[in-house]
Amino acid sequence: EGGVAAALCTLHHLLWSVCVPSALLVTIVLWGVLYPADKARGHQRNELNPASFEAHAINTLLLLLDGAANRLSVRAADFYLTLGWATAYVLYAWAQYAQSGFWPYFFLDLSSWAAVGWYSLLIALFAAVYAMAVGGSALKARCAGLAVDGAALVPAPQPPPGATLPSARDALLQAGP
Repeated sequence: EGGVAAALCTLHHLLWSVCVPSALLVTIVLWGVLYPADKARGHQRNELNPASFEAHAINTLLLLLDGAANRLSVRAADFYLTLGWATAYVLYAWAQYAQSGFWPYFFLDLSSWAAVGWYSLLIALFAAVYAMAVGGSALKARCAGLAVDGAALVPAPQPPPGATLPSARDALLQAGP
């Protein structure tokens, strides 16, 4: 039973590390790329229909509120899992195009050299958003007095009453070379 609970806990943490940066990235792309492009074309694709608004704005807001209230963290070590998820989506979009001749987003279209710039921008934006999520987790831990234990934030160990903590210099000297 403990093995199943531990596995589910680990899965939960990994899903958190994938969902938060992915939701942030998708929201940034919608509001920073897709909506302005759609607006410039007279809202031909209607990027802000109710379902899109719910998926790209409300969902991200609720994830951020949940993140402020829970003890889960986005760990730098899980970057490759999230990168795998993003890569899987791009491969899916390529397969969709191969089957239907339709690109879900104009910036994924490989028919021009502009795709090199778009894909490079997406990779850089993805790395930046992931770094922001990891930094946000570290800030949450610091503000709440928590320490990272695996992917969960737990209460940081406290010194006994009246004890003084060694300075960073003293701690380094005690650790030795």
